[in-house]
Amino acid sequence: MSALLDIRTLVLIYVGVTIGQAVVLVYLWRVQRNYPPARDWAIGSLLFAIGLFLFALRNLAPVFVTEVISNLFLLPGLMLFNFGIVKAANAKPPLRTGLALCVVVIGLLAWFSLAAQSYAAGVLMQNLVFLVLYIYTAIVCLRARTAKGNHTFRFLGLLFVVLIVANAWRVAGGVFDLTFSLSPTLPRLLWIATSLISFPMITVLLTLHTSQRLQEEIHAQARRDALTDAYNRRAFIEFGAMEWSRSVRHDYPLSVLSVDIDHFKNFNDQHGHQTGDAALVQVSKAAHAALRSDDLWCRYGGEEFVALLPNTTMKQAMVVAERLRLSVANTTISSSRGPLGVSVSIGVAERSANHSSLTEVLAISDAALYRAKADGRNRAIAALDGDAILASSHEPELPTTETQGKSRNQ
Repeated sequence: MSALLDIRTLVLIYVGVTIGQAVVLVYLWRVQRNYPPARDWAIGSLLFAIGLFLFALRNLAPVFVTEVISNLFLLPGLMLFNFGIVKAANAKPPLRTGLALCVVVIGLLAWFSLAAQSYAAGVLMQNLVFLVLYIYTAIVCLRARTAKGNHTFRFLGLLFVVLIVANAWRVAGGVFDLTFSLSPTLPRLLWIATSLISFPMITVLLTLHTSQRLQEEIHAQARRDALTDAYNRRAFIEFGAMEWSRSVRHDYPLSVLSVDIDHFKNFNDQHGHQTGDAALVQVSKAAHAALRSDDLWCRYGGEEFVALLPNTTMKQAMVVAERLRLSVANTTISSSRGPLGVSVSIGVAERSANHSSLTEVLAISDAALYRAKADGRNRAIAALDGDAILASSHEPELPTTETQGKSRNQ
């Protein structure tokens, strides 16, 4: 009787730990409502806790409840929890296969428990499913591609390896000796002990992963323009410095497009700021469609945009600029007065050995932009030698390292 009490006490402690884990993960889900893995962790851990509690009532509740109903919560709960980790590792879990496996195994467990009355075979079947889920999750975590220095999924994979060892020992005991009882044998104690240690650690790692992801989201949003989803000036400074260094170090070409929406103030005055905002969004979408994957599109201020074209000569940049101009010209903006159109003027400049900074190249592309507007707008113009002289008189100021902190606060 004392052995029965001991094993049930351990299982009840396991239930309490699992409920605590579920509470933490539900809170995590509330913080990250738009993150599907957090939802899977929360719901999966809740289902698993309910199933484990029903399983702990063995000899106190009907067999149908402790052996069949409990597994209706245990198996789907564990599957959902593990598949949430798989999603977080940027892999696609086999949901249909997992659900089919749960249905088949629960049916077999019902037959073993009610018809064949073989508790040992039922526990063996249950632990085989656990083992398969742990092996699959461990493989995905250990193979996950993460940012340099992020070892969260490796640690998760190692914890699942520990669970695999414990469950494999229990399954091996069932295969070679189908005499399961409620006495706390060493394999069962190892299984409970590893679960009590591993799952809280897994919860800590999932919380850490979610926190890191939230920080990355905040950092990414700080680089984006809220209206157009283009990169902002801060991102242009940050990425521009990296591309400039790469271009100088390896002598790669680097070009800049200065883009301005034509007559935008008049457009705003005639159609209202809401329609003006829609125009900014549509121009940005048209630019993304015209630019290449390596190009950087930034809203520099108001109706002014800048495109940074790595590894691009002046001739290639002119092709990109003309494609961008045509893409915008073919874009329509919805308004209460019907579809509207806008055009852009573009100045193009390329880095040369004579240029000392990206600021200088940007000033030259701005000078070419002014010429494009003076020549009638809705056109792309390449910078000339004279633009460098003109640019020196109105060179745009890029925030320095000292002023970047101020601009972030603003």
